Amino acid sequence: MKKTNKSNCPVFLSSYAQSNPDATWEDFRQDSQGQSYRTVRLQAIQDQGGLCAYCETPSLDKPEKFSIEHYHPKADTANPAINWALKWDNLHAVCRGGREKSPDATQAYPTPENLSCDAYKDHRVTKKQLPEDCEGYVFNPLSMPAAKIFKFNKSNGALEVDKDACANIYYYGCNNFPSLADLAEETLRVLNLNCQRLCDARLEVLIFYSRKIKEARLRNNKQIFQQLAQSWFSTRWPSFFTTRRDLLDQNQAAEKYLQSINYNG
Repeated sequence: MKKTNKSNCPVFLSSYAQSNPDATWEDFRQDSQGQSYRTVRLQAIQDQGGLCAYCETPSLDKPEKFSIEHYHPKADTANPAINWALKWDNLHAVCRGGREKSPDATQAYPTPENLSCDAYKDHRVTKKQLPEDCEGYVFNPLSMPAAKIFKFNKSNGALEVDKDACANIYYYGCNNFPSLADLAEETLRVLNLNCQRLCDARLEVLIFYSRKIKEARLRNNKQIFQQLAQSWFSTRWPSFFTTRRDLLDQNQAAEKYLQSINYNG
């Protein structure tokens, strides 16, 4: 999971919200036969560099594979001044979270243990294992640090919290735990970002990386780390951004390149 920066709210969304202050998300989706919804979804995907806001899988130029997740419950009407259903900063593009089935109606990975992102979060909410309003239990992509707070475990493909890094980061978002590291750990659990399906996908990135390093060594290419950093991060963004960022951590190639392009999420 990485930080997201939002563009300005699409004009038609802000206009719709102003003209229809009590409209639901379903009302908005039905407007213009869904065209407004598709445009919002595409803008959210572009803001996220083509990645799921939670697990960092790519949209692969198929925005229909993504949906809109409301970080704060869209049904919350406690504050009449805020319509959470139509609030731009509350909308994030997310993948299917392991819900997909193959043409023969089977799933390569069993569920619910391989659900992730909002799919797994919703599963836990349904099971009464998590409050529907989970602010403070999981990072908001807009407020999480742009600094590297997760490490990649090469042995199993899991993400782990870098507790030393977390201890030196000021976090201004909502946190129901004693430390940033605790919130990061809970985020991994709530979104199930270390399910086997995602770990296997990250290990594929490791296989690609290892092959490139081996080829570079055979050619005595000592610039391979800098080259990979530029190749991966010159456009927004490669799949499993956090994994790739950590793979290049040994000589700070990723951090140096990201600093050179003024990376801030």
